[in-house]
Amino acid sequence: MLLVTVIAGVPILGTILVTTSTSEPDLSELTPINDHAGSYLVLNWSVLLQDDAPYRGKASAEIAAGTEVQVLGYMFDGGRPVSKGEWMSEFILLPEAGNLMHPAHRIRDQMITIHLEGGQRIQFSPRALTWVWGSFGVSPEPFVRSKPLYTLERARAKLADRTDIQRYFK
Repeated sequence: MLLVTVIAGVPILGTILVTTSTSEPDLSELTPINDHAGSYLVLNWSVLLQDDAPYRGKASAEIAAGTEVQVLGYMFDGGRPVSKGEWMSEFILLPEAGNLMHPAHRIRDQMITIHLEGGQRIQFSPRALTWVWGSFGVSPEPFVRSKPLYTLERARAKLADRTDIQRYFK
């Protein structure tokens, strides 16, 4: 009986350990402590959720195009394979990082394409917590569920620290 318990328990405990050790906090339901940080609007991911129209988000009504926003999210590739450490000028930001057993959801109204300004580049670090500052917009691309609905143009980015979550959000 002990042998059966051990054989059944090890995979279950292993799965729990892998899931918890590779999980990061979900930012989608957190509210910024302050609406603004300097001249930037601190983005609340929940305002990006779509209304009834599948091609238009509430954010397009709540956040005017061109508004300077500051966003905390997780860095992901834009669909093409990217190696860790590769320098890039464009990436996707998501409010959740997923984990080793369950990848992050790539839902159109919860993805932002980041276009860094000028010749700026950042080293790709998958699932890394990242601050981005830029000009908010709605993607002009036609509706494709797997493509980001939002963009940040002329953006700057830097890797963030996990303590920034408690410092800026409740």
